[in-house]
Amino acid sequence: MDMATDPAVTPSDQHLVKGCLTGDSQSWEILLERYKRLIYSVPVRFGFDHDDRHEVFQIVCLEILKNMPSIREAGKLRSWILTITIRESNDLLRRKYADREKIDAVHEKPVPERAVDTLSIYLEAEREAILREAVAEMPSRCRTLIELLFFSESKVDYGTAGAAVGLSKESVGSIRLRCLDKLKRILESKNFPAF
Repeated sequence: MDMATDPAVTPSDQHLVKGCLTGDSQSWEILLERYKRLIYSVPVRFGFDHDDRHEVFQIVCLEILKNMPSIREAGKLRSWILTITIRESNDLLRRKYADREKIDAVHEKPVPERAVDTLSIYLEAEREAILREAVAEMPSRCRTLIELLFFSESKVDYGTAGAAVGLSKESVGSIRLRCLDKLKRILESKNFPAF
């Protein structure tokens, strides 16, 4: 089966890295789709605005392309991308502080130093990525229900969620519990840190 013809096939990171190294544009697109939330989540945690988040994303993509041949373990791709993203976000933050210091020097105002806890950012982004991977592994109905009830930007009521997955409003609660139990088992198999 080919990932181009079968949407149910989920290529491994190792497969995607090999594809990218041979110039397969579809592998690159899948890799970006898989990791774009992770990449964008880091500059969000740094407090950057939309333009800065997009700048970090572009820089990280270029760094990934430039350094992909040096990846020794494709299984650690997520951690590698996360490390690059934190480094590039830190670099942008340093550049912004340097620019502010120049401007503030003219106006004789000190620049307050903002500490960024990169370890916390790394761990939060890693947990979020593992959670999203676990949700993606769930059966379609559970995945949709969990995404609607817990990941939607706006609150979704049981009636709407039930209609989306072909359930009555009354049965959503019990199915939700079963789906959360499945999610818990998947997360435990990934050694997801307990709450």
